[in-house]
Amino acid sequence: MANMAMKNKYIVKEMVGATKLCESYMILDPQNGSFLGSIDEEATTAQSIARAFLDKAFLPVKLVMRDTQGNPVLEITRPAALACSIFTVRGADDKVLGRLKQKFSLMNPGIAVEDGNGQSLGTISGGWRFRNFQFKDTNGNPVATIRHKSEGLLRELLTTADTYELEIHSDTSMSLISLAATVCIDFIYHED
Repeated sequence: MANMAMKNKYIVKEMVGATKLCESYMILDPQNGSFLGSIDEEATTAQSIARAFLDKAFLPVKLVMRDTQGNPVLEITRPAALACSIFTVRGADDKVLGRLKQKFSLMNPGIAVEDGNGQSLGTISGGWRFRNFQFKDTNGNPVATIRHKSEGLLRELLTTADTYELEIHSDTSMSLISLAATVCIDFIYHED
């Protein structure tokens, strides 16, 4: 886990899987491409079958982030949501580290970030094209930038797999919340 949480830059790459009904991501070091961890969706058989017939927004989500040894680092959950999504991020010790609450807006998408006690940690805002997101703390200082990267025209047209570049601007204590936010952005704006 220490290797994963001590970086200033990450690549979060969604895996392409034509027959997979669950989402899967690789966390990579952008400098050398080394594998830092993974994020995999865990779904029951009933949820996997329901996914073939229902939009993902109507189904609950459970994602588990693991380090290179396969040890759980974070758990990201969301109940079924009809409108705005609320993701809960828990550490390996099951302690709530934060909540990411989608704010409704057509032109300026946003996510409120709170700690486990409901105190604001900041906001994540993005442009209307859903490509670049800025995580700022409560004082307006940049914490992280999340960029949706293009992987080429063919991949964009034929798959829903996305790649994100995450850059941490402040200290790395917000790395895990920022990594969780990257996947939440994918679910909110590029999957649902």
